[in-house]
Amino acid sequence: MTLSPLLDLAGLTLEVNHLARGVRFYSQVLGLTLARHDEAAGVAEFTVNPHQTLTLWQPITRQAKDGRLAPLRPRGASHLHYAWQIDPDDLEPSKKLLDAHGLSWEEINLGTEDRPDWTLYFFDPFGHGLELRGIDRADSRQPHFPPVPVERPPHALPVMGLREVALAFGDYAAMKERLPRAYGLAFAKEQDDRDFAQFTLGPQAEPDGNGTPRRWLYAWDPQVGLADMLGGDHALVRFYADVDAVKELVKAAGLPYIHDEVGLAVRDPEGHVFEFIAG
Repeated sequence: MTLSPLLDLAGLTLEVNHLARGVRFYSQVLGLTLARHDEAAGVAEFTVNPHQTLTLWQPITRQAKDGRLAPLRPRGASHLHYAWQIDPDDLEPSKKLLDAHGLSWEEINLGTEDRPDWTLYFFDPFGHGLELRGIDRADSRQPHFPPVPVERPPHALPVMGLREVALAFGDYAAMKERLPRAYGLAFAKEQDDRDFAQFTLGPQAEPDGNGTPRRWLYAWDPQVGLADMLGGDHALVRFYADVDAVKELVKAAGLPYIHDEVGLAVRDPEGHVFEFIAG
């Protein structure tokens, strides 16, 4: 069996129309640490934990958000759905925290009646769909960087880190063939009743659900999903990976890329830009 060169989820970039409002939301509701806030550049960067980041980009006409990536024409994701890892015992208190922040939420059981897997869905001020997913840190299916609790302010959700990102693809069939071939992503499974594929961000495909701390890339058609969530458009997502191995696949696929001391960045035919950095 060929192992995937993908190791883990490193970071996401979201598009926002009001940077200061985004900084307030992600500082106060999620309790993330603000590492950079540049209103003139329209950029805010947060530290999620020692291995993951969340970035906000406010579009400014004729101004590239990242000069290094400018040749690939990246944008922050619009209406991105992504999930946070959280201790299952913290799900119930999180409902009260969301209520205190005036945020509507929806609870859905993604498991079964005898083995429930409850998750909370809510939206940020910009239409990005957030999810709180309970994980069993004792589970043997560990990501490259195992999740650990992070101290958050009392008013913030007790999230440990990013769990998954969901992207929309207009040509689902081409995506399902391309992602393993061009990037080495490990295809895990797809739904029977919808164009919805799951890729394990790790060396081999594994089952999702039931508390696994693994991290994931979901890829689906441009349809509304659970809790009115949409897959993100023109997303910028960063992964930990064997960069040289991914580069060989990208070159063979003929995709536009840049490779420098930071890592490898690639523009997917659907407009997403993927960054691969050493783990």
